[in-house]
Amino acid sequence: MKNHNFISAALFAGIMAILSQFAFPIGAVPITLQSFVCALAGGVLGKKWGAISIGLWLILGMIGIPVLTMGKAGIGIFLSPVGGYYLGFVLMALISGFRSEENVNIFCYIGFAILGLISCYALGTIWFMGYFQYGLGKDMPLWTALTMTVFPFVVFDLIKVTLGVLSGVRIRRALIQAGFRPTTH
Repeated sequence: MKNHNFISAALFAGIMAILSQFAFPIGAVPITLQSFVCALAGGVLGKKWGAISIGLWLILGMIGIPVLTMGKAGIGIFLSPVGGYYLGFVLMALISGFRSEENVNIFCYIGFAILGLISCYALGTIWFMGYFQYGLGKDMPLWTALTMTVFPFVVFDLIKVTLGVLSGVRIRRALIQAGFRPTTH
């Protein structure tokens, strides 16, 4: 049974790699479908394997395979101002996958997806501010960081994570009905 978990994680890493290439730059951080895939992975694979799938995508990018946003790759992206958002995607998939194994109220799924998004925003914003403060020796106030990296994306991201986790949970249920049982361990 464990092999299907690895295969599923690799499949979602591949989905993330493909959808990461569709980016619309509007500022310091482009609009992408990455938050959708994080929520989708959490919804289908659950918290553990959803996070592993996004972590695998990051590892592929880190070792030089051009799978990150707009074909970027290498360790340098994690040392850039947006490195925290990349790491935050793992948190987003993890938190979006909470309760995906259970049949709970739809608002519970959406709530966890939004909590995952908030966690990604928090880690990414702290990283962004730290990059300027400690990497460049320049002050980056919280409001300025949020204005540059969060506020322009909130509406789009809320829609994407909601659709992602709802689609993921529906796919998970369909897989279970078809006899395929995604496991969480």
